[in-house]
Amino acid sequence: MNRTTRYWALGILAPLTLAAIAGCGSHNAPLASGHHHHKHHHHRGGTAAPSSSPSSAAPSSSTAPPSSSSVPVESPSTPPSPVLTGGPQAGGVAGPNQVQATVNRVQADGTAQVNGQTDYVYSLNVTLKNPTTAMILFSLNDIVVGPAGSKTSHSLNDYDMQGITQQNSLFPYPIVPTHPGAVVVRVPSGQSVTGDFTAEVPSASSYAVSIVGTSGAIATFSA
Repeated sequence: MNRTTRYWALGILAPLTLAAIAGCGSHNAPLASGHHHHKHHHHRGGTAAPSSSPSSAAPSSSTAPPSSSSVPVESPSTPPSPVLTGGPQAGGVAGPNQVQATVNRVQADGTAQVNGQTDYVYSLNVTLKNPTTAMILFSLNDIVVGPAGSKTSHSLNDYDMQGITQQNSLFPYPIVPTHPGAVVVRVPSGQSVTGDFTAEVPSASSYAVSIVGTSGAIATFSA
């Protein structure tokens, strides 16, 4: 190779070598593939935010007044007698409509938002007496609180557990208000059970408390 040819070759190779060296120090961003990866961060401590999922039965929030106020309770002079359907055998199981129930006390415990509607929360202290020779299984949906004069067949019982403890609750823990038929208090033959539960009711001037399967109210109270 003569001198002129060698200089010509070096003139071509030198720029190519410099371009290659410069390319090693930089990377072009890849094209987006359409897949995005998100990192999940878990924070410990503090108060967990409540779920915002809507519920058809459970209240989204509740507000209690500065202090609960006692509500006068009117009980009929002759309370409804138990409905004895043939009379249970001794040692058997009696229905909830065979209980003798008494409302001892009612307290106003604020309001609750249910499906965008303002309901009122009341705490009731009730005594269930078993006059039969059998065991009475009394569930959370066997007692109904609703506007007086209405044909309410069920009420939102124990959705608001404010003031309800394992010691004063009428119904045994754990209480799952969305499955009221599974929340059952046992009332032995000849004995009584007393405790508290709450009810969320729509706005009304007065309310009635009744037992499923019976006629008439065991008590009424004013808002």
